[in-house]
Amino acid sequence: MNRLKLLTICMFVSGAVFSQEWKPQTWPVLKQYDREHLYQVALPLGGIGTGTVSLGGRGELRDWEIMNVPGKKYSTVTTGNNAPFFAIYAKPQTGEAMTTLLAGPLYPQEYLHYEGRPVNHHGMPRFADATFEAAYPFGQVHLSDRQLPVKVTVKGFNPLVPGDADASGMPIAVLAYEVTNTTDRPLEVAVCGSMRNFIGKDGSKFRTDWKGDYIPTGAKDNKNQFRKKNGLQGLYLYSDGVDKNDPAYGTVALTTQAVEGVTYRTSSRADNWNNGILNFWDDFSADGELTERDRQEDEDPMASLAVKKTVGPGSTETFTFYLTWNFPNRKAWSETIVGNYYSTRFPDAWEAAEAIVPQIPEMERQTLSFVHAFLKSTYPDVVKEAALFNLATLRSQTVFRLPSGHLM
Repeated sequence: MNRLKLLTICMFVSGAVFSQEWKPQTWPVLKQYDREHLYQVALPLGGIGTGTVSLGGRGELRDWEIMNVPGKKYSTVTTGNNAPFFAIYAKPQTGEAMTTLLAGPLYPQEYLHYEGRPVNHHGMPRFADATFEAAYPFGQVHLSDRQLPVKVTVKGFNPLVPGDADASGMPIAVLAYEVTNTTDRPLEVAVCGSMRNFIGKDGSKFRTDWKGDYIPTGAKDNKNQFRKKNGLQGLYLYSDGVDKNDPAYGTVALTTQAVEGVTYRTSSRADNWNNGILNFWDDFSADGELTERDRQEDEDPMASLAVKKTVGPGSTETFTFYLTWNFPNRKAWSETIVGNYYSTRFPDAWEAAEAIVPQIPEMERQTLSFVHAFLKSTYPDVVKEAALFNLATLRSQTVFRLPSGHLM
C-alpha cells in the first residue's frame, strides 16, 4: 500500500480532518500583476494527467480543459452569462444588500462586439479593482471596490509534490475565498458557485445560430444531485443521456466542508434569453440563500452551491470550495479509447472529493515546502519564474497518463 493511500485511510478513520473546514496558510509570491496586466493571466488548476481549469487574473474560471481536449481561447463548456462563475452577497445590519460577480473589471477592448458583449458574464456587476499574485501552483486574486463593504482574496491551487506523481496528479481545483469585512459593523456574507451541467460539451459538437455565434452542444438528460456525506456537502453533476464512451462523458462535483449556512439549487428556470441566470440572481440576492426548484427544465441544468456566514467588523472569514471531476474516456489519434490513470484511482467525481479533500492540509504543507525551498535559491527572479511557472505544462492536455500509470 503506498503512502498516499495509507494517508487517506488514516484520515477517514480518525475523522479529524473532516471535523474542521480547511483554511489556506499564507502563500508565497514570486510574481505580481497589476490591474492593467491581467488580460492574459491564467493559472491552471489540476493534476498531472487530469486536465485543468484555470484561475484567471481577475478571479474568473476559464480555459476549461478537464474533458480530455484542449480548450484555450474558446469554451468547451458554456459561454456568455452561462459560463461557470462565483458570486458574493454582502448585507450590512442597516442598508441594502449587494450581490457581485467575484471577478475584476473588464477592459475597454472587451466591449468591442456587434452585440457589445463578447466576454463571459458581461452583464454582471464586478469589483472595480483586481491584482494577481503567483508562485506556481499558488495563485491569489485580490479584489476590492470602494462601493462594496468587503474585499476578497481568491486563492486557488492544486497539490504539487516533486517525486510524488500521485499526489501531484489529483483531479481537483481548490478555491478559497477570503472575505474581509471593511466596515465597523457585522456583515451577512454568502459566497456561491454556479455552473451548468456541461457534461457532453467538450467543443467537438456545436451549432451556430442565425448570427453565426458558436454554441456548444452535447448535453443530454444531464442531472444534478445534492449530497451530504462523509463531511462534505455539495452537488454531484452527472448524465443519463450522454454516451458513456464519449470523451465528454464523466462526472463533476462542487463541494464544501462547511457545516452550517449551506444552501443549493439543482436547476434554474429554462434558459430563454438568459432568464436562468436572472432567476438565480434574484434568488441569491434576496437573502444570500438559495431555494431549490421543484423541477428541472434544461438538458444542462445549472447547479448552484452557497455558503453563508456572519463576518465581524474588520474580520476575515474563509469560504472554501472544491471542484473535482472524472472524464475517463481519453482517446488516441483515432476512435480507440486509451483511458486515464487518474480515473482508475477515483471512479467518479464525488469519490474523488471524499478521497482528496481530507489530504488537502498535508498536500498544501508539502507543496509549500517545495515552493519555499525553490524560492530560497539564489537564482534571479526571472529565472525562478521561467522554471517554476513552466511546470504548469505538466498539468496541461500536453501530458496524460495511461491507465497503467505510464506518462505520455
